[in-house]
Amino acid sequence: MKLLLLKRHYTYLRSLNLKPTDTKIPQSKESQILRLCKSGALLDAFQHLNSLDTPYISLKSILYASLLQTSTKALSLTHGLQLHAHVVKSGLEMDRFVGNSLLALYFKLGPDFKETRRVFDGLFVKDVISWTSMISGYINAGKPRSSLDMFLEMLGFGVEPNGFTLSAVIKACSEIGDLKLGRCLHGVVMRRGFDSNQVISSALIDMYGRNFESNDARRLFDEMPQPDAICWTSVISAFTRNDLYAEALAFFYSLQRNHGLMPDGFTFGTVLTACGNLGRLKQGKEVHANAITSGLCGNVVIESSLVDMYGKCGSVDVSRRVFDKMLVKNSVSWSALLGVYCQNGDLESVIKLFREMQKADLYCYGTVLRACSGLAAVRQGKEVHCQYVRRGGWRDVIVESALVDLYAKCGCIDFARIIFRQMMVRNLITWNSMICGFAQNGRAEEALGVFNEMMREGIEPDSISFIGVLFACSHTGLVNEGRKYFSLMTEEYGIKARAEHYNCMVDLLGRTGLLEEAKSLIENANCRSNSSIWAVLLGACTTCTNPATAERIAKKMMELKPEYHLTYVLLANVYKAVGRWKDAQYIRSLMTLRGVKKAPGKSWIETNCNLESHFGVVGGMLL
Repeated sequence: MKLLLLKRHYTYLRSLNLKPTDTKIPQSKESQILRLCKSGALLDAFQHLNSLDTPYISLKSILYASLLQTSTKALSLTHGLQLHAHVVKSGLEMDRFVGNSLLALYFKLGPDFKETRRVFDGLFVKDVISWTSMISGYINAGKPRSSLDMFLEMLGFGVEPNGFTLSAVIKACSEIGDLKLGRCLHGVVMRRGFDSNQVISSALIDMYGRNFESNDARRLFDEMPQPDAICWTSVISAFTRNDLYAEALAFFYSLQRNHGLMPDGFTFGTVLTACGNLGRLKQGKEVHANAITSGLCGNVVIESSLVDMYGKCGSVDVSRRVFDKMLVKNSVSWSALLGVYCQNGDLESVIKLFREMQKADLYCYGTVLRACSGLAAVRQGKEVHCQYVRRGGWRDVIVESALVDLYAKCGCIDFARIIFRQMMVRNLITWNSMICGFAQNGRAEEALGVFNEMMREGIEPDSISFIGVLFACSHTGLVNEGRKYFSLMTEEYGIKARAEHYNCMVDLLGRTGLLEEAKSLIENANCRSNSSIWAVLLGACTTCTNPATAERIAKKMMELKPEYHLTYVLLANVYKAVGRWKDAQYIRSLMTLRGVKKAPGKSWIETNCNLESHFGVVGGMLL
C-alpha cells in the first residue's frame, strides 16, 4: 500500500513539471480574476474566465481553487459543479489545493454527504486538511462514530493530526459519550504539545461536561493560564449540564467583572438556563438587560433561552411576549414555549400551539405527548403519534417513552406495552412509565414483573420506580411485598422516602386494617407534618367500625391544616358509615362556620371532536 502511495505521489510531482506558459494570454487577466474572487464577484470572475483560452491559462490550480472557494462562499453549488467539470477535464483533481477546495464545496453545499465522501475517495492526494474536513463532516451529519472510524483510518495512513483534527474527534467523543476514549485523546493532546491550544481545551472541557465529569472540566479550566471567552462558556455550560447552576452563575459574573471578557450568545443562553432552573427571576432579568446592552437583541439562542427562563420562573405572560416579539423563530423557540405552557399546567395551550406549528422537532413531540397524557386526551395523543410516524420519526427514546406514558395513563395499557416491547433503547423514564402504567391500571403482578426485569438488566431504580411498585402493592393488598420493597428502597438503595411513598404504604396498611401500624409509620416519618399522609390514613378509617381512631386523626389534620376540606369530608363519611348522622351534620355545620369550601375539580370530556373541561365538586359526597 505504501509503495502504491509513493508511486501515486511521484506521478503527481512529475505532473507538476509543466512547460512555460504561452505568452499570448496576458497575465493581468488571471490576476483580475483572482482579485474578483477575493472581492466575492463570482459572476464577473466567471465572465473573465470564459473569455480566456483554457489551454493557455497559467496558475490553473490557484485560479480554480480560488473560484471554487468563491463559489462556496457565495453558496452557489451550480457554479461549483461547473468548475468541478473543468477541474476533471483539466486534470487538476490531482492538485492538493484544488482537491481540498472541491471537497469544501461539497462539504458545505452538497445536498447529500455521500457525494462528499465520493469526492474525498477520488482525491489523488489526501492531506490532514482533507481528512479533517471529512471527520468534521460526519459529525455535522450526525454520524460521530463514522467520524471516529475516519480518524483511525487517517492514522493508519500515517497522516499526523493537527489541532483542528483533534478538536473534531474530541467533539465526536462528546456526542457518543465515550469518556474512556475522550481521556485517551486528552493524553494525545498533552503528548503532542496541544495543551496550550484553547480550541482543543474548550472541546475537552465540553467533553467532560457532557459526560458528567464536572470536576475534571473545572480542573482542566483552572490549569489554563489565560482562558478565552470560549473556554469560559464551555466551563459554564459544563456546570449547567451537571445541574451546578449556582456555580455557572458565579463563573458568569467572574467572566465579566474580574476578567473583562465579553460573553457571546451561547454564554448568555447557558446562563439564562441556569437562572431558570434556579427560579431566580431577578437575576434572569439582570442577564436579560445585560444581553440587551451587549447588542445581542435578535439572537435566536438568547431569545429562546429567555422564553424558557421566564416560563420556569412562572412568568408565562412575559415568556409569551418575548416569543411574540422574536423576529426569527426556530424549532428550539417553539419547543421552549411548548415547555413553558406544559410546566405551568396550561396543557390545553400546548396542544393548541402545537397545531399552529409548521414543523415540529422530536423535543416538541415529547412535550405535546406529555400534555396529552396530563389531559388523558388519548385521541389527540394518537393524532400526534400518527404525525410523528408520518414524518419519519421513529426509535427516539424520549418520544417513545412519552407514548408509553400517554397510553398507560389513558387506560390503553396494552398499546403502551406493545410500544415498550418494541423499543430498541429504554431509559429509566421508559421503565418507570411502564411500571406505573401497569400499577395504575390494576395489573400489579405485571408492574412488579417489569420492575424485577429492570433490576435484572442492571438499571438502578429511583424514587419514581418505587412509587409505582408500592402503588401496585397498595391496590392489591400485597402487604409483605410492600414492606419488602419499602425496606429495599430505604436500606439498600438509600433513597429517602417522600410523602408519596408514605401515602402508598399508609394506604396499603389501612386497606388491610393495620391502622396502628400505619399510624406508627407516619409518626416516625420525616414528613409527618404533611397533611396528605394523614388524609390517606383518615380515608382508610371509613372501612373500620371504630370512629375514635378517625376522630384522633381528623383532629391531628385540623391542627396541621384547618382549611383542608377533605378532613371534614372524610370524617363525615366515617360518621355516616357507623350511622352517626347527627355528628355528620355537625361536621357540615362546622365547615360552614369555619368558611371551609370544597375545592372544584376539573373533568375532561370530548364533545363534537373537541376536548372540553367541566368543573365539579371534589370530595366524593355531598354534605
